Amino acid sequence: MVSQYFSPKEVAQAMGVSESSLKRWVDKGLIQASRTAGGHRRLELNSVLAYVRKSGKGLLNPKAVDLPDGCGSSTSLTVFEANKPFTEALVTGNEDAACRVIIDLFVSGASVASICDHVIAPAFQNVGNMWECGQVKVYEERRACEICQRVVHELRRAVGPGPESGPLAMGGTLDGDPYTLATSLAEIVLSSSGWKAVSLGNMLPFETVRTAIMEKRPKLFWISVTSIRDVDRFTADFNLLFDVAQSTGTALVVGGQALTSDIRQKIRYTNFSDNMAHLESFATTVRPAVCAEPVSENIES
Repeated sequence: MVSQYFSPKEVAQAMGVSESSLKRWVDKGLIQASRTAGGHRRLELNSVLAYVRKSGKGLLNPKAVDLPDGCGSSTSLTVFEANKPFTEALVTGNEDAACRVIIDLFVSGASVASICDHVIAPAFQNVGNMWECGQVKVYEERRACEICQRVVHELRRAVGPGPESGPLAMGGTLDGDPYTLATSLAEIVLSSSGWKAVSLGNMLPFETVRTAIMEKRPKLFWISVTSIRDVDRFTADFNLLFDVAQSTGTALVVGGQALTSDIRQKIRYTNFSDNMAHLESFATTVRPAVCAEPVSENIES
C-alpha cells in the first residue's frame, strides 16, 4: 500500500542526505511538513518533490518514498522526446519505466500541462491507434490503459492537492461519456495552478451537475465531452447548465473531440479549451477575478 506521509528518516534516505539536514530544511521552511499529535514531522510526496524540483538534488533512493527505482532524477528528455519511451513502456507493460518518464519530467521542471498535452494524452491515443491497426493485442491495449491510469495517479500524488484556500474548481464528464483521462488530467493541471480542484468523475447526469454547481458554487467547472448520444437533447441540457453556472458566477469550461464546430455554435459556455495548456492559461486569467460578476458567454481564450 502506498503511504501518504513519510517520516524525515524516510525522506532523508530517499534524498541521500542525513536526517538532521532534512529536519533543518523543514525547520527553515524549505520543505513543507505537518506534525502528528505527538509532534513528529510528517512529509507528503508532493512537498518532497517540490523541493527536489526547485533544488535539482534528485532522489537517490526513491523506493523510500514509494516510487520505482531510478525515479525522481533529472532527465535530458524534452516532453516531445518523452512521448516515444512512454508509449513503449505502456505497450510493453513496464509500469515502472512509464512512471519514471513522467515523474522525471516533473522533477526536471516540465509544466504539468505540457506533460499532459505532449506525453500522456498522445501516448494514450497512440496505444488506441495501434490497437485499431492490429499492432497490439486487446490485452496489451487494456493493460496499457490500466498502467496509464496508475501513472496519472502518481503524477497527481507528485503534484499534490491544490491549496485549501484556493478557489474551488470542479469537473467531470457527462452522462453517456465514460472516458476519464481528460478529466483526471484537468484536475491535476488546475491543482498545480493553485486551484482547489475536485474531479467528480464520469457519466454525470446534467441534473446532478447543476445541483453540484448550485450547492458548491465553484468558480470554475470543467466538462470533457468525448461522446454525445443525442445532439438536440445535449444542446438543450447544456444551455440550461450554462444558465445555472452564470447565475452562480461559475466559469463553464468545455473541451473534447465530440464538440465539433457545429455543436459549439449551438451551445453556450465561458471557454473552450483544446488542451490542458489552454485550460491552464484560462484558469490563470480568471483566478484574480474570482469574486467578479458572472462571465459572459462564448468568450474563448
